[in-house]
Amino acid sequence: MSVIADAHDATTITVRQPQPEHLLRGHLLLATDGTASADGAAGLVAESCRRGAAQVSVLAVFEPAPMPVPSADPSLAAMTTMSGDTALRDEFFARVERQAERCFAGCPRVEIERVEGSPVRAIVEAAATMDADLIVTGLRVHSLMDRLVGDETALRVTRATDRPVFAVAPSLTQLPRRAVVGIDFSKASMRAAAVAAGLLATGGTLTLLHALPRFDATAVSEDGTDLPFARGVTAALDSLRASLAASHPDITVAIERRDGEAAEAVMNYAIAAKADFVAVGRHRRSAIAHAVLGSVATTLLRKAKLSVLVMPPVDSD
Repeated sequence: MSVIADAHDATTITVRQPQPEHLLRGHLLLATDGTASADGAAGLVAESCRRGAAQVSVLAVFEPAPMPVPSADPSLAAMTTMSGDTALRDEFFARVERQAERCFAGCPRVEIERVEGSPVRAIVEAAATMDADLIVTGLRVHSLMDRLVGDETALRVTRATDRPVFAVAPSLTQLPRRAVVGIDFSKASMRAAAVAAGLLATGGTLTLLHALPRFDATAVSEDGTDLPFARGVTAALDSLRASLAASHPDITVAIERRDGEAAEAVMNYAIAAKADFVAVGRHRRSAIAHAVLGSVATTLLRKAKLSVLVMPPVDSD
């Protein structure tokens, strides 16, 4: 099926309550462009399909060239652009077909929905229409030019959707065994921990990591509250660890504390621990707050060297 989508990104978010556990067994929406950067995402969804995922949908979004080819003759320029877009579109969808045939071998046939328009808007709208439990996309290292032209699809999808998003690195094609969750004790980060636990294979390890920014660490040390603060954090982490361990007896749950910026602490620890992915909760903030404070999820997705799971906020947060 071919659907023509609007060329502008979705700007409104309708928040829903996501299923907190076992998302890989639910309705998975794989958004892929057929390139090597999406091989991990396709492989992971295919593996989930073989293990009995409730439903798998594959979405391929071709984005037409935004500007016509320069020419002295406007009509010729338009014809050249249309001809070029047709060839590129055909190759794009053929590449996605080849990836699906390769990755989904042994699975029931999965239909590919072909869409033209804005990838971000198409993915967000498809996830809402299908009531997908999890959006799975590829993840690639972004250059400064990608940011300038807005080519950060996974990041922009997480900002526009109310669904969990799993941006999967090419190296992750099987069920993950090690995960690190950034815990700031927000409800979104708690859900991220629960979901991450459900994504792990039997025998896997989940590490709950809390990072205290250095300026906060200095402040609590100077006013003499560092010891009770540390005890409170440790007690809260222990409580969360015990709860997750009880509900997921087939995995190991560990806790870690670090001083420093959260995204950096999470990513550095995850790389050192050879984790398969990191997970964080996304906070609901205004545009000004994003500009001033930034976002852990944004930093992780822009600098990620391994897969990133982002849980959205909900009304009760």
